[in-house]
Amino acid sequence: MTDPQVGQLLALASAVCFAMSNTFIGRTSQSGGDKGVVFSVMVTVVMSLALWLVFEGLPSRDTISVPALWAFALAGVCAMVFGRSLLYESVRRLGVSRASAVKRLNPFFSVLLAALILGEAINGRDTLGMVAIAAAFGLLIAERGVGKGAKGPADISAKAYMFGVFAALAYALAYILRKIGLDLMPSAAFGTLVSAVTGLAVFGVRAVVSPVARGHLLGVFGFLDRWVVLAAILMSAGQILLFAALAKEAVSTVVMIASLEVFLSIFLSVVVFRTERRPGAFVIIAAFLATVGVILVAS
Repeated sequence: MTDPQVGQLLALASAVCFAMSNTFIGRTSQSGGDKGVVFSVMVTVVMSLALWLVFEGLPSRDTISVPALWAFALAGVCAMVFGRSLLYESVRRLGVSRASAVKRLNPFFSVLLAALILGEAINGRDTLGMVAIAAAFGLLIAERGVGKGAKGPADISAKAYMFGVFAALAYALAYILRKIGLDLMPSAAFGTLVSAVTGLAVFGVRAVVSPVARGHLLGVFGFLDRWVVLAAILMSAGQILLFAALAKEAVSTVVMIASLEVFLSIFLSVVVFRTERRPGAFVIIAAFLATVGVILVAS
């Protein structure tokens, strides 16, 4: 099996893990504290450390790239701190189906950031894809007040969608930074470890200056339930698998396969675990449009 094929399988496995994690995050509303965000980062640290030591081993001085370490660290701030915190809040406020659809703004921002940071050109298909993704988001906003979906769209404020929008932006920037780091130092588990440790350090700094953050950090194990633990494990596994996929396959292909997450999330939350009612037509159309947009961007 070639590296690109392995990367595609890893991306698919990542999408499954993220979809299951989204479903369990929707159930963490019963938990206290930060609902498992810091705990999920701790799990990522432990899992990536174990994978690094078992499969990659300690890097030699010649293989360590300082710019790559900076890229991994900044990716950690974007994904582990901002992305993960905002995503957890988005799922709880919007529901799994709607939050997963909003998360498809990720490739929209990825293309823009790749053009601005990496100098990649935006072609006609990119433009059409971005329009489709933007239209999908517009449909979700328009759904408010039109019938009842999985979480009562009339009760969801437009401001609530911003958690998902900024989560997508944070993850998109993390994708770019991860790819830069992996090009300089192709070590997926080590890169994930650096990102997770950096994210945990940021939460520690926040705890020093914020009494609320300090309470969340000190009580991180006191608010655990099975949904928090399952969401954290699956989120961490998805993160590591995605990192590994980016090391073996192009960002565009990984993003395209990852877009399956929205349909997997809807299927799991509605059919398998039955944590939500069937989403309305607006959400289904928005998910379809967003996926078409991702395919156009990735192609």
